[in-house]
Amino acid sequence: MSGVATANLNATCRNENTNQSVIKTTVADGKLIFNLGSTVDFSNGWNVGDKVSVFSLYAGFEQKFSFTIPAALVTINIKDNSGADVGSFKGGFGMNGFLDLVESPTSPSLKLFTIQEFLDHYELKTKEVDAENGIELLQLTRIGESVEQQIESDTNTKFDNNNGSFYSSSEIEGGESPEYHDAKFAHDAITWLKFIPISTLTTFEINQVASGGTPSWVTLTEDDNEISVDKQTGRVQIINTSKLASVGPRQKRAVYTLGRSTVPSDIRLLAIIETGIKLMGAAFIARKAKKLSDVEFGDITNFDAFRARVIRKYRNHNITPT
Repeated sequence: MSGVATANLNATCRNENTNQSVIKTTVADGKLIFNLGSTVDFSNGWNVGDKVSVFSLYAGFEQKFSFTIPAALVTINIKDNSGADVGSFKGGFGMNGFLDLVESPTSPSLKLFTIQEFLDHYELKTKEVDAENGIELLQLTRIGESVEQQIESDTNTKFDNNNGSFYSSSEIEGGESPEYHDAKFAHDAITWLKFIPISTLTTFEINQVASGGTPSWVTLTEDDNEISVDKQTGRVQIINTSKLASVGPRQKRAVYTLGRSTVPSDIRLLAIIETGIKLMGAAFIARKAKKLSDVEFGDITNFDAFRARVIRKYRNHNITPT
């Protein structure tokens, strides 16, 4: 965005003193004109000393600048929120300036959806754009953060890749690494890892020493055709039956990472809808929310059914470690 003339971008100009604002759209060369003297756009007029703000937010990019209208013939220099020069304003003459959009700072804990996706879904604006009816970004972030944490807790999984590093099982609520499993009977060849989907199974080991003795761990690998691994279900099957664990508690153990490279669309939608409910109330969301793929969101009961179905879809229902 920065340095590129872009058409069809919306920008808002607001007189902070009168709380009147107007939205204009850039033309092919990236230009637009705000007229503070327009009786259509700013019917309450303006005065020297009024604070004026100009703001644009688009697809993860944003920028803003503000200035105080100077007296006639007085010139002021204006910088945007990044400290870049916008232009100069001369009292009685106005200004020509440049608004370079920069990438919006991302909230480190908002992983399942972006602020822009939330605003687009409900056709809402931020308080920077609409001071009276807009959404407070800090409040949205905090509520979205708690919603995401609850979804991941309810599903016992992660829906991102931890910036490419993925997650150890010990980083998940109730997890440990290594993750230990019981050998429940003599030919117990199948183990269900607790958290899915698996990114990498680093080690899988069995102990063939009888329970109560000093463990002697033996590593089994897929490369040696000793185990097979289903990363989506977390199923690890011992193929080499001569290498089964001795019966007893905590006789098998695994070290692995988990996570997803992309957020599933139904999880993203769930997070957006639930954040909206907590932020603005169910009645408001019922009027604003777009129809879900198979749920007419007429009341909170339908949302609860949708939420339960999505949570069940991603929760690991297989045997978990003891």
